[in-house]
Amino acid sequence: MKTIEIKSAWQGNSDCNACSIRSSVLFAELNEEDFSKIHEPIDDLRFEANSGIYTQGDAADYVYTLRDGYIKLLHINSDGSGRIVRLVVPGDLFGMEALLGDTYTHSAAALSNIHLCRIPKRIISSLGEESPRLHRQIVKKWGEALAQSESWFSEINTGRIEVRLARFFLRVAKVSGDMAVAPLFKREDMGLMMDVKFETISRALASMADQGVISNVSRLSIQIPSIEKLKAFSQASA
Repeated sequence: MKTIEIKSAWQGNSDCNACSIRSSVLFAELNEEDFSKIHEPIDDLRFEANSGIYTQGDAADYVYTLRDGYIKLLHINSDGSGRIVRLVVPGDLFGMEALLGDTYTHSAAALSNIHLCRIPKRIISSLGEESPRLHRQIVKKWGEALAQSESWFSEINTGRIEVRLARFFLRVAKVSGDMAVAPLFKREDMGLMMDVKFETISRALASMADQGVISNVSRLSIQIPSIEKLKAFSQASA
């Protein structure tokens, strides 16, 4: 994992009022009066794939919104082993433990090139006391994150590995008609997501390609010839 200095990733200050994905992020319900109360800059940051955003145990001073790309949240156990506990997708809020404690409980790293906003938790704490709209949105985002984590474990940790991969691709696929394209991450990362060895991921991808469920498997993506066929495959019994 690469460590990137913030000054290298900094793109300027975010204009939250004019954000292109404002309807799906933390400040979705805020009005002009709410925005007038934000007196600290919100950083607009870009990182390359494999860059570290923060590390488990770091001082938790910010909450983040992902605008583009994919991020893994990795938990390191006391024995040094790791497990990816959540996949962050565009529009998601992460680092929310900053609102409850002083340190991050997971590490966050970029699975692809990413674009995100870094929000000082002081903004959320002060504005949250005055704006019921922000409070509602925080509760909503927290609920979404909890639901994602629960479904994440149930969907990609049960059943044959091919079925679990199918469920994963359905989560991240960009659909066009009946066809779709889904991102592929490093086999080691895929293995940490599903608690299997990376060789198992490679064999499962080859098997799915042989069965015609996926095609054109590359280092960064796969094609899905029929999204309906993939859905049916994902519902196969273990």
